[in-house]
Amino acid sequence: MNVAEQKIVRVYPDSKCEEKEILLLKEHSLLIKVNGVAWTSLVCTDTNLMELVAGHLLSSGLIEKKEDIARIDFCETKRKADVFLNREISWTQKEKSEASCCPKNERFLEAASVSLKKIAAVPIEPEWIFKLAKAFSNESAIHKWTAGTHSCILAKKGEPLFVAEDIGRHTALDKALGWMLLNDVPRGEVMLYTSGRVPVDMAEKVIRAGVGVLVSKSVPTAESVALCKERGLRLYFRAWPDSYDTV
Repeated sequence: MNVAEQKIVRVYPDSKCEEKEILLLKEHSLLIKVNGVAWTSLVCTDTNLMELVAGHLLSSGLIEKKEDIARIDFCETKRKADVFLNREISWTQKEKSEASCCPKNERFLEAASVSLKKIAAVPIEPEWIFKLAKAFSNESAIHKWTAGTHSCILAKKGEPLFVAEDIGRHTALDKALGWMLLNDVPRGEVMLYTSGRVPVDMAEKVIRAGVGVLVSKSVPTAESVALCKERGLRLYFRAWPDSYDTV
């Protein structure tokens, strides 16, 4: 279960106090090993872990397609995932800034598999973005209970195909990408809607995954806007039911 009950005392400006019970999100730690090597450690919720691992492999540039994965095995507690790929890997340890979804000890390839390719142009209609913005408020069940999650919707023409929730916006994004990968959904036909802001590392994930449209309820950074323009990722932000911004 990814929520826990907690007794609290709520304090008001007039000094009135009220005892209540609320639901808090529970953290789940997940170590990912690839071909026997400890690759990264994530803090997440304990749902859609297969999708999370597959999506993280894709958005990190370690794989390009589902067939690159031989199998993914989880231990009994679901706190360790052993990934076996259909090829050998030459590892190098590289210093990397930590994102808010708490990845640690990540190893990257020296090869160009982590490079950012140009995204092919993707058709988009304004009504698809408004449709997703309206659907967003109805799709975040755990957030309604806890106010503690980010969400990411994988959609086609504004219609949700899969909804992911997680502690961090990065891991929610990875879950949506993993579902896309494992279910053989064509990347050129989908769009992503995230509840979180879009710094460079979020844009990089989407570009590596080969998805051409990213919509955010929040805002990008100047650097991520520049990257999206350079690599062809169509970026829409402050996407609400009555308006959205683009550049």
